[in-house]
Amino acid sequence: MNVVASNSIDLNGAGTGTCEIWGWSYRGVPGNGLDQVGLPLSSLQDLDCSDISDNAITVIREAADGGTVSIDLEATGNPNGTTSFNGDTEAVICIDSQADPIVVIHENESPNLSYRYVITDADTGLILNVVASNSIDLNGAGTGTCEIWGWSYRGVPGNGLDQVGLPLSSLQDLDCSDISDNAITVIREAADGGTVSIDLEATGNPNGTTSFNGDTEAVICIDSQADPIVVIHENESPNLSYRYVITDADTGLILNVVASNSIDLNGAGTGTCEIWGWSYRGVPGNGLEQIGLPLSSLQDLDCSDISDNAITVIRDEVLSVEETAFEIDLSVFPNPTTDVLNIAVNGINNGYAVTIYSISGRVVAQESFSSANNSMDVTRFANGTYLLEIVDVQTNTRTVKRFIKN
Repeated sequence: MNVVASNSIDLNGAGTGTCEIWGWSYRGVPGNGLDQVGLPLSSLQDLDCSDISDNAITVIREAADGGTVSIDLEATGNPNGTTSFNGDTEAVICIDSQADPIVVIHENESPNLSYRYVITDADTGLILNVVASNSIDLNGAGTGTCEIWGWSYRGVPGNGLDQVGLPLSSLQDLDCSDISDNAITVIREAADGGTVSIDLEATGNPNGTTSFNGDTEAVICIDSQADPIVVIHENESPNLSYRYVITDADTGLILNVVASNSIDLNGAGTGTCEIWGWSYRGVPGNGLEQIGLPLSSLQDLDCSDISDNAITVIRDEVLSVEETAFEIDLSVFPNPTTDVLNIAVNGINNGYAVTIYSISGRVVAQESFSSANNSMDVTRFANGTYLLEIVDVQTNTRTVKRFIKN
């Protein structure tokens, strides 16, 4: 490639590759050997009064090359069942008490330069850390999303730690420094049960046997007709698993754990239960092994969180309250009503008792009146169908009439 007189040789301009520096002893060679540039080394050795050194100095010329990075899926594994992967460049880990290291590998064209891994915040692009190990545990970083980049370099003071808190470009712009062409994305989520509620529109009331108290309480009638409650949840860990846990309201024990958000409790008989949301990852049997245990048995697991609230479902049987022929001259209006239900009766002189039942037969209001025309405030009633019973206090004659609260 060249013949030089100086023993201080700078090969930066030669580009990448590998060369050898030989010593050459000679006398009387025209052009001091420059005429042999481009010829084999033996061309100098064969000249008169010319000898090449017995050894050479090898100089490997490399440019920093960040190359590409990926997750070593086999080495990383999933020992706790709390990590998931989207190919070999994205992982979701659950922030809990268990270590979930990501094992990173890289491919590049500068194997003799230094190589480290740079962790940046995905939102800001700022450098969070620079690490030498390719086994990276991000549990202590809390929730969020970060990116792991490869970094090829030589001669950077502090091995890049001086750039923590600066943009990734601060490393890229250094001499003999190159960031990888791609990054590994790691989404860090903590289990979050969030909140649950009834999807009133999706649940509806096709059989007219369900009533609601807002979106966190329902009363269903135990009969031959299905009355599924459609549950929705809101939480901050969309990439983790989510199921619904049904507990007995009296004992707090787990009755079932279901994946579907359409939950029919007709077969459970009468009683009151609560439906909780459950965010988790890596729980054996998806929680079915906790049936019969307190709800806290799920809450106490790693990467597991129960919702902040529950939906109460009251399961009633139908009582013997049915609309009857008008033994008493009774009218209720407006029907349907939204706030006030007016009651008008004729032929009762000594007063009457009013009982209002839900469609499932549960008593929701009782009053007594002495005058023929009265009104009742029904604004606190959940929307649905109700039965109003009038009983003459003197004759015990009764009449039942149906009305709708909207």
